[in-house]
This record gives sequence, C-alpha cells and structure tokens, in this order.
Amino acid sequence: MKSFSKFSGLLAMLLAVTLPCSSMIDVGVLTPKEAKELGVVLKHRPNGDAGEMVWLEFKKEGFFEKLTYCEFQISDAKGNHLASARLDPHPVNHEQPKDVVSVSFSAVPAELERCSIMLVAYGSTKGDVGLILKVKDFLEAEKVKE
Repeated sequence: MKSFSKFSGLLAMLLAVTLPCSSMIDVGVLTPKEAKELGVVLKHRPNGDAGEMVWLEFKKEGFFEKLTYCEFQISDAKGNHLASARLDPHPVNHEQPKDVVSVSFSAVPAELERCSIMLVAYGSTKGDVGLILKVKDFLEAEKVKE
C-alpha cells in the first residue's frame, strides 16, 4: 500500500510539471478599423429558423498565424456573461479559398447586439492576446432583417 501511495504522489507531481498550464492573456476589443488592418471580415446572411448566420473570415498569417482558439460569447442586457462556446474553423461555403479561415454562429437578429467572438492567439506577434469582436460594432442593425 505504501508503494501505491508513493507512486500516485509521484504521478501527480509528474503530471503537474508536464501538463500545459493556462496563463493569463491580455484581452482587448477589436475595432472595425483594427479588424480591417488584420484582414478580418465579418459577413452575415439569413439562416432559416436559426436566425442570422454570422461569420468571420481571415487568413492565418501575422497575428493569426498563432491562432489558438475562437470562442462565441453572449451577454445579457447589462453586459454580464451568459454563455460561451468554442468555434471550430470550417469553410462557410465550398468556394472559399483554402488559405482563408472562417468561424461562424447563428442567432436570432434581436440577440446579435449581445453576441461577440473572441479570437485568442498564444505566442502571437502581440504576445498572448485575446481580441473580442463585438458583432454590434460591425453590423448595422437595420440591415439585418427580423
């Protein structure tokens, strides 16, 4: 029994040392002007019962060369976090160029103003950074049909 407890203690120490640690990142808001400079384009279209499909397109170069993950976020009317989910990169349409990355989500138009996408890159040209793109800053509400 003693050898088992020594082994489990050793295993726990080994795992603690070898597993990647989560670290703090700098998080900022991505403005439309900065997005344009980085080559980020936000697009949208109706998506049936799912509401409006919103997606980002960008090339995995510069800041995005070290893209680690993308995350969908939604907040309540006061700005408090309600939910988030990882977004997997995938082509939105089959004619999309191979060097373009896209991430997407769908929501009813009334909720789009509370939606955002966070792009996180560890070890990027700007360090360990998360950039939050607020959908309301990029879409004109009157252009999105209810």
